[in-house]
Amino acid sequence: MPYVYRCPQCRAASPPTTRQAAEAHRQAHRDVKHGGLVPDGDDIIRVPGSTRDPDGRYVSTAAVLGGLALLALASAIARALGR
Repeated sequence: MPYVYRCPQCRAASPPTTRQAAEAHRQAHRDVKHGGLVPDGDDIIRVPGSTRDPDGRYVSTAAVLGGLALLALASAIARALGR
């Protein structure tokens, strides 16, 4: 999944690369251009549209609890009807 480091102060951006490489670009840029200080607003972002968000593959807790509640309700109804 590609990431880009962006420094809005310098209007600089790293090429799309891995998260670790983007962090290395960030540190090198801070050391060379900002004397090791953190420029306001610098960030590492995921390249939009490159791949799906890794957190999007997980099911929400509310959906899981809702499904379990429906199963419990169906089980109770089946027992009440004697099946």
